[in-house]
Amino acid sequence: MTSRLLRTIVFPIVLLSLSSIAASACNELSATSIDEEYDFYVTCTNSFSKPNYIVTQYFGGSRHFGVMSLNVGSKGFFCSGDSSKSTCDAMPRGAIPYGTYKSRKSKVTVADIKKTNSAYQEKNALFRFPKSKRTAESKGCFVSIKESKDVIIGFEKDKLYQSAECLIALERYISTDISLLHR
Repeated sequence: MTSRLLRTIVFPIVLLSLSSIAASACNELSATSIDEEYDFYVTCTNSFSKPNYIVTQYFGGSRHFGVMSLNVGSKGFFCSGDSSKSTCDAMPRGAIPYGTYKSRKSKVTVADIKKTNSAYQEKNALFRFPKSKRTAESKGCFVSIKESKDVIIGFEKDKLYQSAECLIALERYISTDISLLHR
């Protein structure tokens, strides 16, 4: 009786809780209105304890707007914008909190994209976005997860608003890899 109770009640509850944790980094919603206009929303928060970030984007028809923030203590930035224009404001101690941060079981390094070529030279990365260095330079950001589960996030100071795409890609990948949960 006890093992049957475990299989029918406890295991499904544990599996449901794990699946909600895995999907908790990004919430996405797409909808089609009566006039068949397509709307898509995405909100992502950091899976690692540092740096703290949140990204919210809206895409609808030809419209796009979003906000994002990233910070560690009093270093970081807040950006907002739309398809044609964006602005970013730095926190009191600087816009990009460069450095390496301990996040439970992983290290997260925030780096200057122009000074971090090694992330693209590493052959055995678990995840890399974008796939090429040239694309990363045009986007102004990249993310890479090493086999050790350590993360490198690269930013270009002049393209901070565009870096939302890299953070969203990182969180989407994390939600598919259970070994990265609670890191």
